[in-house]
Amino acid sequence: MILDAVFPVQQKTGNSGWTTVPDVNVALPLSDTTLNPNHILSELPIDYTNAPDGKLALKAFYPEGSYTLTREPKGGLSFYAPGPDNVDLTTAKEATFGYSVMFEDGFGWQKGGKLPGLFGGNSYDGSVGCSGGSRDAACFSARLMWRENGAGELYTYLPPYTDPEFAANQAVCNIAPKSICNPTYGASVGRGAFTFAAGQWTTVSQRVRLNDVGQANGELELYVGGQSVINVGGLILRNSEEGKIRGIQMQTFFGGSEADYASPKDQSTYFSDFSVAITELL
Repeated sequence: MILDAVFPVQQKTGNSGWTTVPDVNVALPLSDTTLNPNHILSELPIDYTNAPDGKLALKAFYPEGSYTLTREPKGGLSFYAPGPDNVDLTTAKEATFGYSVMFEDGFGWQKGGKLPGLFGGNSYDGSVGCSGGSRDAACFSARLMWRENGAGELYTYLPPYTDPEFAANQAVCNIAPKSICNPTYGASVGRGAFTFAAGQWTTVSQRVRLNDVGQANGELELYVGGQSVINVGGLILRNSEEGKIRGIQMQTFFGGSEADYASPKDQSTYFSDFSVAITELL
């Protein structure tokens, strides 16, 4: 059932969440009123429309030749979303974020691209920049990526393991079947642990658990179709009590920062079933 796939972790009594899964009696509309988008890249419109199967979705269009968010032609989506006002992610010790994604039939994967995930840090605005080659001790992000032939992975920016205070974060470099770290860009974690299939919905959900300040006990986990496929423990996502989960980094684009990542043709993806749960409070 779709709800089990977007909410793979049992909530503790009294904790909160929200979903846009259709036909659920508490479902919120898939709209700006639910997502509360901000830091919007204005050249990339937020387009709610029907997916090829008729399901209401958030559409991302990638023109041929598009890659990254800074070059023309621009493609994909880029905004940040705290979600509904009555679900405050900054109160969460642990939270999950799930959604379904459909790559159009015949999708050209090229070398890969970004997909949405949670972000956090010591402040909302200060955490927004925790990507694109910018790594900082005061923020983190945990997006997804597709790679060649639809191979899936977690793609993380964590406080740098090159700093002895955060040495534990090198754990993301050692996750099967393949992980790649570099000192500039994000870490490719668990590449190939699952595969996206074009022309159909894939439901993913990630679990982010903050570490206790002064301890290396943070966790990141990714579920696909309700089954755990990537799980990393022993992490340091924050070194201050100000470090909180802040919201959704709603980004998708081809790249990579080099031209060989560019979309090979005009094509689209569709996102639906957005769901967030606070599974444990701070």
